[in-house]
Amino acid sequence: MTHKKVSESLPQRNLPKLGPEWDSDFLDEWHSAIGFYRIWVLHLGRRYGILHELAENSQPVSPIQLSRKLDLSEDALSLWCDAASAIGIVRKRGVGYSLPKRLIPLLVEEDSVRFIGGLPSYLAIRSVDFEAFDQFFKQGKSPLSQTHLGEAIKEGTIWDHIAFLRLVLPGEKELRRLLLRGAKVLDVGAGTGSWSVRLARQFPLSRFEGIDPDSVAISKGTTQVEELGLSNVRLKVQDAESMEFTSDFDVAYLGEVLNLIRPKDKVLRACHRALKEGGFLVICEGLRSGQEGMRKIENQLVHAMQLDFALQGGRFFTRSELESLVLKAGFGSVRYHDVGGGLWFIVARKLNADF
Repeated sequence: MTHKKVSESLPQRNLPKLGPEWDSDFLDEWHSAIGFYRIWVLHLGRRYGILHELAENSQPVSPIQLSRKLDLSEDALSLWCDAASAIGIVRKRGVGYSLPKRLIPLLVEEDSVRFIGGLPSYLAIRSVDFEAFDQFFKQGKSPLSQTHLGEAIKEGTIWDHIAFLRLVLPGEKELRRLLLRGAKVLDVGAGTGSWSVRLARQFPLSRFEGIDPDSVAISKGTTQVEELGLSNVRLKVQDAESMEFTSDFDVAYLGEVLNLIRPKDKVLRACHRALKEGGFLVICEGLRSGQEGMRKIENQLVHAMQLDFALQGGRFFTRSELESLVLKAGFGSVRYHDVGGGLWFIVARKLNADF
């Protein structure tokens, strides 16, 4: 995707005559404000099923029809359609609205490698908890409780899971064969277990055990597992620091959790003990680039999100920092998979004796 100046990408006919106050810097901030509302329009469209309903229809749908179909307020839907039309998410024809086909894989099809709809939902949901920045900026501490964090993470990691399946596993043939044959997998910091659930449906011969200290998240995940009838997923309340598994697992997965854990080396050594000889460690993390790379569009989001992750008690790694931790814990054959947007998967093997 090419990165144009905002003044080039905005429809010029809708702007006032450009004077000193409408220079490119002013337009950057104006576009940021529009982007904030675009995030919320996209999130609300996903949350209330509007985008999905529009994607299902080949003909434009009116707010009245959407209201009847979705059992939602016609007035609210009219406002949403107007906003979505103004910022280019939907097209209006007569009294009806449609979602352009090119946007369906990005905003609706969660199994598509191009799906990015979870990101605006993550950002919108996280922003509800941003009052916690008061404590962070004034005291330098992260609040222990952030009400909507779990819901946001579930939305934000949808693409992580698809990227692992579609972009990482094709290049990790031995790991993929192991999962197909039937592996025992440890999901560390599983949250509601969404990664384990998705992988369990793809690899029914493998067994997945997810652990997380959040009892509410584990309860929600367990309910979902039961509703889906998945017999190869088990979730339990446990923190990563107290793991005492010994040579029990073929694969250990840490999905955007290692940066949030304080005793990182202790947890990685526990993962090392938990794995059988030759077992796979898979880590998914956003990685900071060097000074020269942070302004590249593919890295800007990770650097901007450092404030958000600091609020959660974490800090993004550089590639060298993460590799040092992995090697120090006794892993070898470290391979990196850049899946875009500053997100990386690290795959390593247990090669050394346990510590």
